[in-house]
Amino acid sequence: MTRLPLPRTIAKLEVHKKETVADHGVFRVDRVVYETLPRDVFVFGCEDWCNVIAETTDGELVFVWQYRFGTDALSLEIPGGVIDPGEAPEAAAKRELREETGYEAESFELLSVVEPNPALQGNRCFTYVARGAKLAGPTAFDDLEDLEVALLPRTSLPDLLDSGQVTHALVVVALETYLRKSR
Repeated sequence: MTRLPLPRTIAKLEVHKKETVADHGVFRVDRVVYETLPRDVFVFGCEDWCNVIAETTDGELVFVWQYRFGTDALSLEIPGGVIDPGEAPEAAAKRELREETGYEAESFELLSVVEPNPALQGNRCFTYVARGAKLAGPTAFDDLEDLEVALLPRTSLPDLLDSGQVTHALVVVALETYLRKSR
């Protein structure tokens, strides 16, 4: 692995004070005071997230269609969601796959960990590849979820990405990484 040298002229800032000014359930707004900055900074406090690229025994990938409030549109995505406090990322990935699709898998492997938006958020998104996925029972959606499973051939993935049918940035990153590492 290539290791880049650390920057020579900038350093991590020291936090003087941090307080939550608003809590909206899925995110908080935190006010952060730094000793050396002329004004306060506001960031979103979010729990870590997980995504699952689930491969069926028939060579299909398990996708979900769901409505997204932010874009006011339907979105084709891979299963995923919030990692509960104290929950291990892999356990959350298994739970989200089962809840959103009804599928369970034989094995889970960590594919990547990314920071969704480090300018405003301090959380991470863990993506797992689940192999040997099989339908195991009914879904169990959260109160604001309504999803529909779509099984798509793995071979259609490059076209799905190139044609812009998958637009969720974290899903695109996960699928591009999956394609690159699967070569």
